[in-house]
Amino acid sequence: MRSWSISEARARISEVFDAALTDGPQRIERRDRDAVVVIPEAIWDTIEGNYADIADLVLGAPLEEGDLLPRRPARVLALDD
Repeated sequence: MRSWSISEARARISEVFDAALTDGPQRIERRDRDAVVVIPEAIWDTIEGNYADIADLVLGAPLEEGDLLPRRPARVLALDD
């Protein structure tokens, strides 16, 4: 996912839209604020139509083997008695 600064995205908004449509989600960052992600409306409609809330989205995501990074074992801290 490409990241754009807010000023760069403002100056090149047409490119941001085109990139979202052809290359996938585009991230726009503002200084000291949360970022936003621009996605095509068709993707938004699919998400909104198929999932009631974020929990449904996460639990019902159509993931395949290899979509997620390999899990690493949790770090275990030894406690001195």
